[in-house]
Amino acid sequence: MPLTKVTATSIFTFGEAPLVSVLVEISTDEGITGIGESPVINGAEICKSMIDATKPLLIGEDPFHIDKLRKKLYARFNLIHFHLHAANWALSGIDSALWDIVGKACRQPLYRLWGGGYRSKVKFWGWVPYATLPIIKDESRRCVEEGFDCLYLKVGLDRKRDVESVKAIRDAVGYDVDLRVDANQAWTPSGAIHMIKKMEKYDLEFVEQPVLMYNLDALTRVRDAVSTPILSHESSWTFHETLNVLKRDAADAVQLDPRFDEGVWGFRIAAGMAEAAGIGAVAHSFGELGVATALAIHAIASSPAFVYANQTAYSFLADDVLQGGMMKFKEGHLSVPEKPGLGVELDPGKVEKYSKVYDEQIRGKEFQTPWQSPRKLLGLKGDVDDWVPMSAQY
Repeated sequence: MPLTKVTATSIFTFGEAPLVSVLVEISTDEGITGIGESPVINGAEICKSMIDATKPLLIGEDPFHIDKLRKKLYARFNLIHFHLHAANWALSGIDSALWDIVGKACRQPLYRLWGGGYRSKVKFWGWVPYATLPIIKDESRRCVEEGFDCLYLKVGLDRKRDVESVKAIRDAVGYDVDLRVDANQAWTPSGAIHMIKKMEKYDLEFVEQPVLMYNLDALTRVRDAVSTPILSHESSWTFHETLNVLKRDAADAVQLDPRFDEGVWGFRIAAGMAEAAGIGAVAHSFGELGVATALAIHAIASSPAFVYANQTAYSFLADDVLQGGMMKFKEGHLSVPEKPGLGVELDPGKVEKYSKVYDEQIRGKEFQTPWQSPRKLLGLKGDVDDWVPMSAQY
């Protein structure tokens, strides 16, 4: 069943957090087409060019040899020297499409091919924007009313407002809901310890990545100094980095992403290492359409390590490119697809529509438009200025 065609399409979809993505479609001589979705971090055209360049290396190959094909792509492109993270972002869409082909050929949903399901639905958190205190309270109540029992808030922007914002959430929804905050590396070690201790009375589930990703000694120092559990994120982007976090005993849980790691293979290895270390895992979101969301759901469902609420920005979209429209949250969960492969298919009309929007409105302007500002990326609303790392304040 050799591969016959590889297509990459840049698209732009609207919503509260608009999204640029590159969709990948890979076909076989038996008429099976697998789909994937690569995140756009370095620009859609760079991502698309990298995917297009893989065509001579993929055409004619057997899609069942996914690990060998991935190694071939990394070796031939010398992508380790380009930078592992950048390579992963582009090639993750290919990895997803190949797995989709395998699932369809076997007539099984992917979670079954990866060992079966530990859960039939996947839990996600509700995102509370960093805004004025009344907005924070209203959004917290809205999330809980919609069934989310874990809330997420960005911090690391202003010491006084960070604490006031956490307090506002507790005042609005009480303590029966988990509350997770994310500093995105904003604090120095001493600053992190100071801020986390000020917030401890509000019973935080996790503080995510309080210090720089590269300084695991600092992350360990913070973890040892506070009672609030620490969640690594940037420090555990790949399974290589996750290994170092676990060896240093630097976090109470690790946050993983199949599109930031070496595909689902790396994601599952990292989750297995977390299980072996006796700690849990959380799935990360960088803004996904339904294709990448479905991939994450299958990967989460097939691993025992994902015992906490996972990230998602899917509810911020106004539309998707899937046949049948957007997936629906129910009580803060999304159901695991049961159809073969990813269990979702592209709507050609939607793909054409949003590809045209990208070509006519976004191409060449990705880093000049307001939707790509720090405010949007951090979910900021209200009268808050653009983000500046708090580490400069200590």
